[in-house]
Amino acid sequence: MADVKFVAGQHVSIMRGRSFAASAPSGVYRVVAALPKEMGQQRYRVRSDGETHDRIVDEVRLEAVGL
Repeated sequence: MADVKFVAGQHVSIMRGRSFAASAPSGVYRVVAALPKEMGQQRYRVRSDGETHDRIVDEVRLEAVGL
């Protein structure tokens, strides 16, 4: 896998903007995995502690959070 900006277990937040990210609850998410890069942006599976499902988010929508 190519170099990725975020690694599994790292804490991130989702930047607001158009698309589903506008409906994602604000707060801290944990990177579950970097997905294989196909065409376009690197994507990640992320999960909030308050949710039971993962979200797939483009790398450009994520910011690192220091805890």
